[in-house]
Amino acid sequence: MGSRKRTLDQRLFGGGPKRLLAIDGGGVRGIVSAGILAEIERRLIVRSGRADFRLSEYFDLIGGTSTGAILAAALAMGKTCAEAADLYRQIAPEPSGGKGKAAGIRRPRFDAHRLEDALARALGDHEMSSPALRTGLAIFTRRVDTGAAWTVTNNPRAKFWDGGHDGAASHRRLMVRKVVQASAAAPTMFEEMGLKLDPDNAAVANASGLFVDGAIAGLNNPALQLFKVATLKSYGFEWPAGEDQILMISVGAGYWRQRLDVQAAGGPLEDIAPLAMRAVEALRTVIHDTGVATVATMQALSRPPRPWRIDGEVEEMRDDHLSPFPLLTFQRMDVTLDGPELGGLSFDMPEADIARLRDAAHGDPAVVDRLHEIGLRTGQSYFRTAPGRDARDWDSLILPSRFDPAFFAERALGQPKTRLDAMGRFFERPPRPGE
Repeated sequence: MGSRKRTLDQRLFGGGPKRLLAIDGGGVRGIVSAGILAEIERRLIVRSGRADFRLSEYFDLIGGTSTGAILAAALAMGKTCAEAADLYRQIAPEPSGGKGKAAGIRRPRFDAHRLEDALARALGDHEMSSPALRTGLAIFTRRVDTGAAWTVTNNPRAKFWDGGHDGAASHRRLMVRKVVQASAAAPTMFEEMGLKLDPDNAAVANASGLFVDGAIAGLNNPALQLFKVATLKSYGFEWPAGEDQILMISVGAGYWRQRLDVQAAGGPLEDIAPLAMRAVEALRTVIHDTGVATVATMQALSRPPRPWRIDGEVEEMRDDHLSPFPLLTFQRMDVTLDGPELGGLSFDMPEADIARLRDAAHGDPAVVDRLHEIGLRTGQSYFRTAPGRDARDWDSLILPSRFDPAFFAERALGQPKTRLDAMGRFFERPPRPGE
């Protein structure tokens, strides 16, 4: 059966292996994620034999936090990675009202109207129940007025799909772009997001919840939570776990180890950084640490073909497992921004330029374009053999053919007739939006 004939219900509750995509938060650095995914999209275009292929036809559930939620929603609605990258260029914020010494500490650094307008243009006014969502979508945020972490999906079997007897919100009536904006309301960057809960429920019809970035709930890297959403009975999907049953690609937005070099700065700590600034840095450190812990857990539950190095103690965890058999096929894809080599990509940039790349709030178009380039090259690097190592078919290891949708076997182009034909298809440029 061709993918276009499959209903959302068949995607979510039909049999066969399932494919998950988890996308980290990261501010404007989310365009790195878009670049990484563009390489996956390019390879799947070739494998599907369709120039109009979309990632929403491959992944059965796409989940994201913060700006990763923006990318997740755009892809779930059938947008290309190029269109998603253009959306990041639209939302890359210019400081307004938040300029000055206290910006990001006493008041938000950016005006949320720019983000809201861009999301309205890109995602429209669709509710979570809308058929505009071509595949499963999960958005992670935190409701600060109740202290609860929220997972919002378009799963009609979810517990709160139609609300609850205790006045809980009806998730099916939540507007996609509003939930996305709630997930992206990063502290110090934007004000908290007020979200109307349920116009059909008299108990909460006029009530609003106050939401912030899902990273504050420890879900900046949502991979582990997305795996639980897909497999645990409580969330309504109940997909069976197993190395041949679930494939997950987890995509980051660039990372580096958070440091405060007290000795180099000299003097008392309070003179180096004010208390409020140290508090913000501590929050960023927690977000980083929870993300690394998530990758470690996911790798301990699987056997990733290209495992991520966690730290000097457990390293790549090639022989460290929490389960006697893998619970899924998993691959983390990210790039370190810890030094001039940028994860071995050799951009040869001075430290000052690297620091600008790390600033998730920076809206300089040149910086945004460079971040996208880094994402593209990072995606390509995962499918190449590193110098001095045995060549391997990384395409089939990271995206195993056993997870191919049925329509991949119905490729309009047919099988390549010669090696030259196969090479030509592999390097064929995907169409740009509007072509």
